[in-house]
Amino acid sequence: MDPATRPLFRPRTDSDWEVWRPLFTRLYKEENRPLPEVMRILRDQHSFWASEKMFKNRIKAWKLRKYLKEDEAKMIVEGEGPSTNGADPEDMRERAERSLKRKRARQRAQSQLSPLPTTTSPLPLPPSPTTSVVVPWGPPRQSIVLPPLDRFKITDTMERFLLDLRRWTHSAFIHGSWDSALSSQHNDGRQASRLLSSSLTAGINLFENGKHDLAFKEWDRALASFKNPRLFESWYYEIPMSLLHEVGRVAHSGHAPIASLVLRNVKDWAHKYLDPQDSRHALFSDFGDLDVRQLRELYKRAARSMFDGLESRIDKQNKLLFEVRLNRALDLLWYDPMADLSEWLPSIEEVDKAIGPNSALSVYFLLLQAYRDVAQDQHGEAEDLCNEVQSRLEELQKVPGSIDLWRVGLAYRRLGRMQHSKERYPEARRSFNTALRYVSGDSKLSRSVLIEICQRQQAMSSAMNDAGDVFLWTQMLEGLEQQTQAQVEEVEDDDEEFKPAMKKQRLPPSRTASPAPQRRGTWS
Repeated sequence: MDPATRPLFRPRTDSDWEVWRPLFTRLYKEENRPLPEVMRILRDQHSFWASEKMFKNRIKAWKLRKYLKEDEAKMIVEGEGPSTNGADPEDMRERAERSLKRKRARQRAQSQLSPLPTTTSPLPLPPSPTTSVVVPWGPPRQSIVLPPLDRFKITDTMERFLLDLRRWTHSAFIHGSWDSALSSQHNDGRQASRLLSSSLTAGINLFENGKHDLAFKEWDRALASFKNPRLFESWYYEIPMSLLHEVGRVAHSGHAPIASLVLRNVKDWAHKYLDPQDSRHALFSDFGDLDVRQLRELYKRAARSMFDGLESRIDKQNKLLFEVRLNRALDLLWYDPMADLSEWLPSIEEVDKAIGPNSALSVYFLLLQAYRDVAQDQHGEAEDLCNEVQSRLEELQKVPGSIDLWRVGLAYRRLGRMQHSKERYPEARRSFNTALRYVSGDSKLSRSVLIEICQRQQAMSSAMNDAGDVFLWTQMLEGLEQQTQAQVEEVEDDDEEFKPAMKKQRLPPSRTASPAPQRRGTWS
């Protein structure tokens, strides 16, 4: 197969890397090629791809450093160097001289970029004032009072959002809100947020399939959720990032007016239900000032900022960090199925070591890797991972409550989407049927997911001339659409204030909007 058309291989384990170690060592160390050139050769000629950070980690692990630190190099050149550990002294001396030469070249380049030193003599400092007043001693303060963000005079909306997100993260940590993940407030907030996401997703699916009236009814239902005073009240760590992603997904799918309306409702909700002194009030108020055209860029920056805030406050092996890494990887894949996830996606060995084998998180990560394998046309590897998932699920289901069935169902739906896009219809039908089994337990949440499953199964059954399944999925889809019509009408009867707002927005998607991607994000 031509290397240009061969799917890229991405290493996941140490054993994957070891296979390529001799070739990398020859190119990088023996032939003394720069790392970017080595990466291009491996990618273009051998269909092997990894990020620069991953390569640098391997260079360190394999002890392939080309250059020495400045003090080490000077000692070797002057004949006072440390032990060479069996290396040829001449080779070590050449390496030291090369390191010093590189250091001097960098210093010259830096000096050329630096501004010229000023010739003006600095003004002398004024003498320190003296006082005879005795300052009484007092006990130190028990807490540090941070100045309000208003004092920093931040005018850029995105920068203000990022700072308020960090303040929200800090407040949640200080108050120990993440230590009570099973509290009723946590679960209520998470459920309310998932319902909002479900309605937004259903609206997009229905609109893309020509059911415009039903789509706007689902979006009516989404806006009606802002009547819930506990919608974003929970300190559940995923709410701000998931909300940012969900609204960005709506905008990116061509429905910018709907996205703008949701953002304004988030701000109105914060002003109505939250204390102005609460960090949540500031953060959710910021949503109303965001530009929908910048949501994708903001999401990437916010993801990094929030993770940095978490990583500096909780233990490195905390399960929470793996949860966040998983969710960020899933969200980024929605925009680009081939996105570089090296900083977000750990190996399954790392997950098992930190959390333990047969954990629920390991199942989610394995299904995510299967999705990526299908995207890279590595269908055999994806099938092996799915078999491993089934084995782990069988063990987990022996312990009630050990796994979130809803998340498993969404993961299989995601896998089915990618298989469907690759026209791997038999595998896609199995994945969607598995998703159906796991998500059907919650009637409120599952309706939008079931609608999508029925739509895709109907299309694949028709393509495969399976008349029996075409009839089955068509009947199920019609029933779900009737339920959508009835349930949304109940919401409209209960609250009239949202109807005029949505009617003004019943416009076709912008012609300049980005095309809708193949997969859609979900609340985790």
